[in-house]
Amino acid sequence: MEVVTVIGRLVFVALIYLFIFRIFTALLADLQLKGMFQRSNQDYGRLEVLTGTDTLPRGQIFKVDGKGLRLGRGKHNDIVLPDHFASVDHAVFRCQKGKTFVEDLGSTNGTWVNGEQIHSPVQLVAGDYVKIGSITFQYSRWQNESAKL
Repeated sequence: MEVVTVIGRLVFVALIYLFIFRIFTALLADLQLKGMFQRSNQDYGRLEVLTGTDTLPRGQIFKVDGKGLRLGRGKHNDIVLPDHFASVDHAVFRCQKGKTFVEDLGSTNGTWVNGEQIHSPVQLVAGDYVKIGSITFQYSRWQNESAKL
């Protein structure tokens, strides 16, 4: 009879700990939804325009965060490329788990990373060059540059 009592107490204590754990995970999820806990800016990427145009000047910086960035000639894109060699929906940059990827969206003239045309998503590393039409971007990790935006 003592064995049953001991096992019952252990199960009861385990259920209490499981209940408390579930409460904390629900609280953390709620705080993340409200923006209290956000990823470090170092988990994001940064694109700098190296060769631009009048409407997309050299030196302009874009942050690649969890929402990603869409590029193309279409006005609905995050970065509108004023280049007749760019497609309406040309490419997308995505940031997932601290890694940044670029993917060509079936463009006519292609997306180039470090001089090579890409045909599937490519993970970018700091220093990579991405060329779309005559516009070239350089990828790096995001630093505290909120004043520049």
